[in-house]
Formats: sequence, structure tokens, C-alpha cells
Amino acid sequence: MTTAVPVARGWKEQLRRVGELALLGIVAVVVSLPVLTLGAVVATLSTAVGHWADHDDLPRWREIGAEFVRRLLPGVPVSVAVVLAVLVVSQQLAWLRAGVVPGGGVALAGFGLAVACLSAVALLAVPRLAGPGTWRAALAAGWTDLLRAPAAGLAALAVTAIAVLLALLLPGVVLVLPALLVLALHAVHRRLVLPRG
Repeated sequence: MTTAVPVARGWKEQLRRVGELALLGIVAVVVSLPVLTLGAVVATLSTAVGHWADHDDLPRWREIGAEFVRRLLPGVPVSVAVVLAVLVVSQQLAWLRAGVVPGGGVALAGFGLAVACLSAVALLAVPRLAGPGTWRAALAAGWTDLLRAPAAGLAALAVTAIAVLLALLLPGVVLVLPALLVLALHAVHRRLVLPRG
């Protein structure tokens, strides 16, 4: 009977910890709605999740808010670049599928590979934002990480694909996914990138 109590407490503690991340994800989705805040939200999420992974608890909400304010202006160009990149990639894919751009399947495959590599760099940059560094420094480190540990890039793409699949199959889950995805990217970074550093 005495052994059942620690198990129950452990279960409740794990539920509380996942609940914290889910709440953080919901707040992140709401704050991302203006789109221009996207860069600041991702950087703030990375900082908060990195703290959660290191200290087993989120920073105080006041600290998270202050981090978001600090990241807001530097994140605007990143948000604009992401929106433009999504529009360009979507249009290019439509042109390649319609045959407007020559090259057919080979060009489509090459374009897909290039997009996957650039996406992997961006995903590997996310854990680097947990420190005081800038987006530019994080992206440069993400590129180095991809060259040094290609498996980390594949793992980052895989966990992101799983998150996208969950969001498509269970639309309500999208509210809690952001912090969990960032946690998965931190796990990939710590498991596959840091040991090679």
C-alpha cells in the first residue's frame, strides 16, 4: 500500500508538467494570430521550453512575457520572411505540378529536397534560440548542425511531420502542439546535436 502513493504522485506530477506545456502552447497559438508575432513566439517558446527541460518547471509567466517583448521587434522580419517563403514555395510547387515551370518530376524532387534542407536548418535553429542569441546566429548554428549531424535534421523533420499529421487528423490538438513540438526539437538537439559538438 505504501508503494502506490508515490506512483500516484508521480503520475499527477507528470500530468501537471504536460498540462503546463499544453497551456503554454495554447497561449502561443493565440499570440501568433497576428502572424507578425510568429518569430517572437517561437523564440519565447524555445526559451521557456529550454528552461522547463533544464529545471523541470516553466519560468514565471511574467518572465515569459518579458522575453516575448524582448523578442518582438527582432522577430518581425523573421515572421515576414516565413510568410513570404510559404507563399513562394506554394506557388512554385503549383507551377511545377501544372507544368508551367519545365523540369517535371526531377525539378519537383530537387525543389522538395531544397525545401526540406532549408526547413531542417530552421527547425534545428529553434533550440538555439533558448539562449540570448539572435535568429541570425541560431540559423547559422542550425546550418552547421545539419552539416555535422544530418540525422538530427531528419529527426527534426520527422517530429514536425508527426505534429502536422496530428494537427490535420485532430484539428483541436493544434492548440496544444506548439510547446510539445518545440520540446521535441529540444530533445533532438540534446540527443543528436550536442554529443557531436
